[in-house]
Amino acid sequence: MTTVLVPMIDGFEETEAVATIDLMRRAGFKVTTAGIGKRQATGSHDITMQTDAEFGQIRDRDYDAIVLPGGPGFKQLDGVAGLHERLRKQAKAEKLVAAICAAPSILANAGLLRSRTAACFPSVEEVVAKGGAKLVRERAVRDGNVITSRGAGTAVDFGLAIVEYFEGKDSAEKLAEQICYR
Repeated sequence: MTTVLVPMIDGFEETEAVATIDLMRRAGFKVTTAGIGKRQATGSHDITMQTDAEFGQIRDRDYDAIVLPGGPGFKQLDGVAGLHERLRKQAKAEKLVAAICAAPSILANAGLLRSRTAACFPSVEEVVAKGGAKLVRERAVRDGNVITSRGAGTAVDFGLAIVEYFEGKDSAEKLAEQICYR
């Protein structure tokens, strides 16, 4: 079973988190949501989610993927102790790291986007480009073991790209059909 860690901090973008988590769980993945410093997170539109765990207690566990939602809380998430190190360890092990909206800037700041093609929210394009990425304005982009996406409007594409990474194109297409996306 594919295991996924989704760190969540106050100010996360609800659509990006929930749509992605939902699609991964529909695909049969074991998704663990992890609050930062507590077992809940309140999104940028005042929706509070109970998380499965607290990040500090599980950040060293092995996961097949780490997925970062964006939203205004991305700057605080970028500063979480141990997150950059955990992301680098994940990438070095050739496991998936994925980020949507402003969160690709976290990957850039961790040094994970050098010489990679990436997409992100327009407000962080400069940071992502300075991190060495070649920017594209596609809905979801895979470059090796990194998947990035642009924002709330591309959350389904992002989730499906993650499913395709692990389960293949046919499985992702079948899931897209099941939710009337295609």
